[in-house]
Amino acid sequence: MSEPTPATEKTWSDIADDEQRLQQLVEENERYQALIAQQRQELDHLQAMLLAEKAQLARFEGSVGWLLVQKLQSWRASLLPPGSVRDQAFDDAIRALRTRRWRGLIEAGQQVGQEVTRQVNTRLWRYWLHLRPPRQGQVVHIDELRSRPPVQPHQSTVDIIICVHNALPDVQVCLASLQEHTLPPYHLILVDDGSDPLTRDFLIHFTRTNPGVTRLRNETPQGYTRAANQGLAQTTADYIVLLNSDTLVTPDWLDRLVACAESDARIGLVGPLSNTASWQSIPEVDQAGDWAVNLLPRGVTVEEMARLVAHYSARLYPVMPFLNGFCLMIKRPVLDQLGPFDEENFGAGYGEENDYVLTARKAGWRPALADDAYVFHAQSRSYSHDRRKALSERAGILLAQKHGAGVVHQGLAVCRHDRVLEGIRARSQVMVARQELLSQGQTRFAGKRVLFVLPILGPGGGANVVINEAMTMAKMGAEVTLFNLASHREIFEQSYPQLSLPVRYGPKEDLAVWAAQYDAIVATANWAVEWLATITSQPQRPVLGYYVQEFEPYIYPPGSADYKRAEASYTLIPDLVRFTKTDWTRQEVKTQTGADCREVGVSLDIDLFRPRPRSGPDWPERPLNIVAMVRPRPPYRNARLTMEILRHIARQYGSKVAIIIFGISLENPEFSDLPHDFAWNLAGILTQTQVAHLLNEADIFVDFSSHQAMGLTALEAMACGSAVVVPARGGAASFARCEENSLVVDTASAEACRAAVSRLIEDDDLRLKLQRQALRDVCEFYLERAAFNILSTLFEPTESL
Repeated sequence: MSEPTPATEKTWSDIADDEQRLQQLVEENERYQALIAQQRQELDHLQAMLLAEKAQLARFEGSVGWLLVQKLQSWRASLLPPGSVRDQAFDDAIRALRTRRWRGLIEAGQQVGQEVTRQVNTRLWRYWLHLRPPRQGQVVHIDELRSRPPVQPHQSTVDIIICVHNALPDVQVCLASLQEHTLPPYHLILVDDGSDPLTRDFLIHFTRTNPGVTRLRNETPQGYTRAANQGLAQTTADYIVLLNSDTLVTPDWLDRLVACAESDARIGLVGPLSNTASWQSIPEVDQAGDWAVNLLPRGVTVEEMARLVAHYSARLYPVMPFLNGFCLMIKRPVLDQLGPFDEENFGAGYGEENDYVLTARKAGWRPALADDAYVFHAQSRSYSHDRRKALSERAGILLAQKHGAGVVHQGLAVCRHDRVLEGIRARSQVMVARQELLSQGQTRFAGKRVLFVLPILGPGGGANVVINEAMTMAKMGAEVTLFNLASHREIFEQSYPQLSLPVRYGPKEDLAVWAAQYDAIVATANWAVEWLATITSQPQRPVLGYYVQEFEPYIYPPGSADYKRAEASYTLIPDLVRFTKTDWTRQEVKTQTGADCREVGVSLDIDLFRPRPRSGPDWPERPLNIVAMVRPRPPYRNARLTMEILRHIARQYGSKVAIIIFGISLENPEFSDLPHDFAWNLAGILTQTQVAHLLNEADIFVDFSSHQAMGLTALEAMACGSAVVVPARGGAASFARCEENSLVVDTASAEACRAAVSRLIEDDDLRLKLQRQALRDVCEFYLERAAFNILSTLFEPTESL
């Protein structure tokens, strides 16, 4: 009897069957290749048509060869972004060719064929749009935010008037600060309004020993308004500043006031921020029914406070209904046109500056706040508290009689609730805390070398978070670098032209070569974790981290290879340091994979995303602007539901609303698959500063995603002063409190989503309440806190804020 055939050996029949199956697979692959070739021919034909239409432009952009190279580079980058299905398919195809795994080659061919089909459809859609643009909607352009040029030493002449009535210690400190912090050219006019002998003699001595000083003297007090008019009569300069004798000026104060005045020819009067100057006070304007005093934070000097104000200011120069007279700059043409203060009604003082501002407004001049200038106000000791209060009440009555109660009340409402002013006040609340965290970070993390693996092409919310926090870490003294693939360089640098961080470009294999140069290397996407896995065998490797911005398997179809790949990334490296923004994401990762993450907190750039003066009329002089981000992928963003709800709102409210969407381009064929048979405005794909500009114009922002790991755009909209609707499922609970600063809805219910938007449109009080509260709340999520927590997680895992 012959011995049995070993299980590891094959019979001739088995081999024949294998050969037959192999031949079938080869034939199937050839059919797919033929299909791909046909689709490529169609694509080539469309490309030829497009190139023909752009031939004239091509002659100005260089040679045909260079144009083709640019197009091939762009095609390669868009066709195979890292970590995508296409990228994985390409890798699989190469491996299949090397190992003769024909089925893998066929699967890769199918995936590439699907991609080519999508690209062909994209080209067809673009060509169709060129021939027949949509009629109901329109494309709108959003400008980049513009920064003002740096403040320069003023060249215009300035007369500074200080009216003095006793309170010698205040006067001495005021004059000392003026001499220390004021650059020429300026001329000082001191009006001694019947001061006691000690003060009188000091002013005489000061005038004699300091050139460029004029002294006027009233033997008996005339009151502030008359004394100020005496000084005004002596002026000849381009600008006049009325400065109280109980103030302390700060570095660059005068240059900043002049810069504000010269930023717009219509600005006629300017005032700074202060600790106690009615509506110009920061951070609070009132306390217990009276004007706030706002003592300086412990350990912070007047000069340091002024530097913080200047550093965190956006130099918005908002127009003010009123300006406080404690430090008031007046342009020469305004004084020539209006003359001096009204002595008849306001001769005793108080109210004269408000009367003057209202009169200037009627004449077409704009009063403005130099929100980068800070002048400390000790609060007048020339008047008692009771006397000051009585004069203030009397002035209010006279202002209403002269200019109309409605004008006065409307101005007061603007001063109290204006979104730009509220944004300035809210940000001033956290200036000192931000600076303290930067100082702590410099002490504990200076010199730490951190590499963030950020393999992206264009701009996106997640990338913006990483970049903004990385730049903040650099301010703490950490040596932070970004890594991106060399094939992404051109588009990445176009997307972030002002990036201040160093970026290293190369293949993913370079990470293992560079590892010893860093103290920590942090992946920012699931496929990048795989790249870090090659470093684990190095004897003295850096800390390996994973910035988990969302539970990434939810991006992909459940059960797909990409889903499983993302799910495995959390446990791929045993001692991987994982951290995330919200507790929701932390719990999702822990529940689904068993891996825990450190919560570092949500964050946004409150210096960029903030209320700014709007580009045109504000509501109710224009429709309510309703803004939404629309992205067909990933599916959880609910693009179709969003467009359906926006269509419903547009049809229901008509001209009362304007719908503005962004996040997708008109050329994208997926846009044609979404409901768009209503009046919409499409802003396209925007840079970070364009998003900030758009959100500044928004009254309402809506996010109807099935879930959001954090909800960055809603947070940014709140920081700009929008009322927002956010999904109940997800991490928005970290900052959104329903009915207090937002509306939180179950986005599984289209009716609940529609009802939430309708409430915000119809209920003005609710909308305004949410906007105002949101402005204050989101300033607590400044970048410095999250950046500090990330560095602590990487290098001091037992520490946290």
